[in-house]
Amino acid sequence: MNRIESVSRKDARIAEKLGRHKAFWERAQENSLLRSVGVFAASMPVHLPQADGTAITHAERLTPDMVDPAAMVAEVERWLFGTPDTHLLTHWQAAASFGLGDLLPFSQPFFKIPWIEAMLGCPITMTEGQIWVQRHSGGAQAVLQQGRNLAHNPWFQLYCAFLSQLRSRLDDRFPVTANTLLRGPSDLVAAILGVREACVGWIDQPELMAKLMRVCTDAHLAVIEAGYELLDPYADGPAEGGYISGWGIWAPGPVVRTQADHSTLLSPEMYEHQILPFDLEVIRACPCCIFHLHNPGLHVAPALIEVDELDVIEVVVDPYPGAARKPYEMAMYRRILERKPLILDVNFPSLEEADWVLGELAHRGLNLNARFSPETLALLPADAPASETYLLC
Repeated sequence: MNRIESVSRKDARIAEKLGRHKAFWERAQENSLLRSVGVFAASMPVHLPQADGTAITHAERLTPDMVDPAAMVAEVERWLFGTPDTHLLTHWQAAASFGLGDLLPFSQPFFKIPWIEAMLGCPITMTEGQIWVQRHSGGAQAVLQQGRNLAHNPWFQLYCAFLSQLRSRLDDRFPVTANTLLRGPSDLVAAILGVREACVGWIDQPELMAKLMRVCTDAHLAVIEAGYELLDPYADGPAEGGYISGWGIWAPGPVVRTQADHSTLLSPEMYEHQILPFDLEVIRACPCCIFHLHNPGLHVAPALIEVDELDVIEVVVDPYPGAARKPYEMAMYRRILERKPLILDVNFPSLEEADWVLGELAHRGLNLNARFSPETLALLPADAPASETYLLC
């Protein structure tokens, strides 16, 4: 574990990383490959620290008053000035993330909370340290009646309070990003109705689905706008400030993170005609955009590749593809890299597979985040490339 004192370019290690981040966005021929190596953490249990020193791990109905941004930031600060356990840090999912490999430290409103679903009225529960979304008890009509009015919504106010706490207490060491768990419009519709009901709705009730998509898109846009009203540009970036993304990658301007995980269950044609027009509004909400997919949803990537305003596509590869599926996925990654930077977050079964993928893909505009089991990671030499971890103290 390495500690560095400054997040500015005055630190040579930070300056070198920022220069490569700029090259990544530009898909420069040189120095635009970013890498990190760490332990795969599927969905580790989390807790919500309280001001009295206790912590919440179970709640039949999670409410905004159970989430204390100040207590969570205080926990980060205690963690910073203690003796961090590298293995624990690799699994830690809270308000701040350490630097790993070529990626920067950053902080964000707690990533495990489904923020917009909660704002729209979906019940949120917590069992054994896991946070879940339940479908809306009032169904589609309740959401349509509520609309996008979020100004006095307690979850919306909590999101803004979280950003304010992070900015005032951590931004100089862990630059704050607004890129937290803000799911895309179609994922929000699936949460409101239930996944099965949503799949049927795209076919049987397209007009209702379009109305729901309108409300969900407007809510998402309102959250994006509020986030950037509360954030300042990165103080000492390589080009007029910029902002930190939720992947620890510096971006040359305000950056939005969105996704369409629900499209994994839909045809490319259904996605392109019923969902993409709304996703485009979110993509265009900021000068920079990173679009999150999972490898089973790669069938919508060709449509996304054609969106000029979309800067980067990120793919979480889990499960790792078998022999029959692997050629298709690799061909799709090459296709993306021909047009856009690509972030690959991969749960690799072996070190050999990670080396093979790195050798098969062009390095121009590629960020490969290789994750392994603790046993496999232990086989790496201590000075393996991109395995360095570091904190801002």
